[in-house]
Amino acid sequence: MRQRTNPTSSAIAAAGFALMTGMVFAQEPADIDAVQAANTAFYAALSARDAKAMEGLWANKPYVVNIGPVSKTIAVGYPDAVTKYFANAFNNVFSEVNASMTSTAQIQTDGKLAWIVGTENAKLKTKAGEVREFVTFTTNIFEKDGNRWLMVSHQAAIQPK
Repeated sequence: MRQRTNPTSSAIAAAGFALMTGMVFAQEPADIDAVQAANTAFYAALSARDAKAMEGLWANKPYVVNIGPVSKTIAVGYPDAVTKYFANAFNNVFSEVNASMTSTAQIQTDGKLAWIVGTENAKLKTKAGEVREFVTFTTNIFEKDGNRWLMVSHQAAIQPK
C-alpha cells in the first residue's frame, strides 16, 4: 500500500535536511528581500496584535503550522493555526505583545519555499497584568504563492536560561 504524503510536509522536511547538510540552493536576491519583508510584516502584525493583518500573511492551507513560545499544543491548518490561534491570543490572553526577530542565522530559499532561522525577543503582557520576557530560537517557513511569500510555519522555542 502506498503511503500518501503532503508535498509541503516533504518540502519542509527537505528544508530541514538542507539546513543540516549545508546544501546550497540558487537564491535570487529579490526573493531573499521579499522573504525578509514578509517576515518583518509578520512581527509587525504580531506586535500590533492585528489578527486581520496576520490572516493576510499566512497561506490559507490545511498544512500550515503554528507553535508559539507559550503554546501547549501544535495548531495545524487554516483557520486553526492562524485565525483561531491569534484571535484567541490577542483577544483573551495578551493585552500587549512586543516581538521581533533579533538575529537571523540564516535565510534560505529554493524559489518555492523559504526558511528563516534565528532568535526573537518577546515581551508579553497578559490580560491579568503578568509580564513575560524571553528569547526564543525561531524558525519561520514561507511558501511562494504567485509573487507573495506566505507563512506556512512558525515555531518559537524559549531558550533555556
